[in-house]
Amino acid sequence: MKILPLLLMQFILFLNTSCSKDEKDDTEEIPIVVDTTTTCRSVVESGAYSTFYKPQSGYVGDPMPYFNSDDNQYYLFYLQDWRNGATTEHPIYNTTTSDYSSFTGFAESIPTETADSQEAYLGTGSFIKNAAGKLYGFYTGHNGSLYPAEKVMLATSIDMKTFTKVPSFTFEAPDGYDKNNFRDPCVYYDPTRSAYVMLVTSIKDGKGVLIRYSSSDLENWDLISPLTDFNSDAEILECPDVFKMGDKWYLVFSRINRDEHRKTFYRVSDSPDGPWVRCEDASGHHETIDGLYFYAGKTASNGTDRYISGWCSTGQTVNGNNELDWAGSLITHKLVQQPSGKLYPVIPEAVDHKFNTPTQYSMIKSQGDVTGDEGSYVLNYQNERSYALFNRNTVPVKIELTIDASQSSGFGFSFGACDDLSEVYSVAFDLTSTNRWSMPCLFMNKEANYSTGSYTTELNFTPLIVPDDKVFDIKIVIEKSICVVYVNDNVAFTNRIYKMDKNPWTIFVDNGTIDVSNLSVYEIGD
Repeated sequence: MKILPLLLMQFILFLNTSCSKDEKDDTEEIPIVVDTTTTCRSVVESGAYSTFYKPQSGYVGDPMPYFNSDDNQYYLFYLQDWRNGATTEHPIYNTTTSDYSSFTGFAESIPTETADSQEAYLGTGSFIKNAAGKLYGFYTGHNGSLYPAEKVMLATSIDMKTFTKVPSFTFEAPDGYDKNNFRDPCVYYDPTRSAYVMLVTSIKDGKGVLIRYSSSDLENWDLISPLTDFNSDAEILECPDVFKMGDKWYLVFSRINRDEHRKTFYRVSDSPDGPWVRCEDASGHHETIDGLYFYAGKTASNGTDRYISGWCSTGQTVNGNNELDWAGSLITHKLVQQPSGKLYPVIPEAVDHKFNTPTQYSMIKSQGDVTGDEGSYVLNYQNERSYALFNRNTVPVKIELTIDASQSSGFGFSFGACDDLSEVYSVAFDLTSTNRWSMPCLFMNKEANYSTGSYTTELNFTPLIVPDDKVFDIKIVIEKSICVVYVNDNVAFTNRIYKMDKNPWTIFVDNGTIDVSNLSVYEIGD
């Protein structure tokens, strides 16, 4: 009778031992193989973006963000660019987000009208609620076949979704202003007047001005003195935006001039009436929010944080009009106010946290004097560029690292670094003031001969703030062909690089020695 229990115990022990072995096998780590090939991949881009929002079809034009406190959502109204022979031009669509890291919905808010209507095209505007919670959407009606070509229009909503146009509300530029350039109404509440104020961009005497109106009810408007002095040569101040942070008032506008400064600018004042000046401190004035690829920036705030949203053009180089193609993907930076009053663009916290899953990477090749591994490298310039080449990223990623450039004046990153590296697109840190802009800058260059760093074509630049210790904490967010570089929580640099997608990349030094530490690559977590 004692033999059965003994046999039973032995059988159970056997099962336990077998299960333990199987479990160990199941949980054994499988090495992740990094793709070490360098053959160029040509990617045909299509479909939606998630982090840098673009709908499945079409592209994002001028954004008109509005924070709705009823549901704690940012409503991103924007001009929908259909392209490809679409019969409607620039209706106003919207998507929503709670934190700018992901977006929900794709719906038309305000449609265009027939080809002979004032609303054949829709243009930029702004959205604001009255005290009763009714949403007013002021926007531009544009038809180049009519005179005036542009007028201010209105549509209202009580649910943030369904809008009713108000045909009886429309007005054109006053006499003395360019009636064909009368657009981009910006409406805000001015506590110094206890009234709403509307800015409309126009031209007078060949100079960009902002016509102003005042209203107590958002329906009846009276002309008041314009804003005319911005310390700017902007031909037109597109997409104006006015807001208050702390005890300062800010004016944001996009400079339409067809040159290297066709960007989003800002000015600061102690009053909503101006004067509007460039904000300067020991680090310079740095009056732009980003580079050439961030345009039509407008802001929204939840009462605590303020974000600025613009679009990154689908064009990588300027077209025949010496400008980047209109519309693309939505780019948003958080704005952080400095004691001096300056505004620094930083990565939104939710975007930063979205990329939270470390992914394996490998230095698969180097040239020149490069030493180190496992996220720490020293690159020393020796008569020609030294670089470390890293494997291709096949999904959206965030690259994070620190670079000590105390012994260097020039370094950077190159993308599309495949095959013989004879053509790359580099984000170059120039810490000197000997370039054509006479200030430290971030450049995006197309380079035709990577080994020497010569034969470069400048495609984009933005001023760079160089700290005394010359240590740079860098975050680079990449989704498809968009690359946004954040530096030291004070500079943002957006670029479109089609060859970057799914091809290797490098860290390089063009002068002296750089010490790279804490290099990590993150994918989007669950």
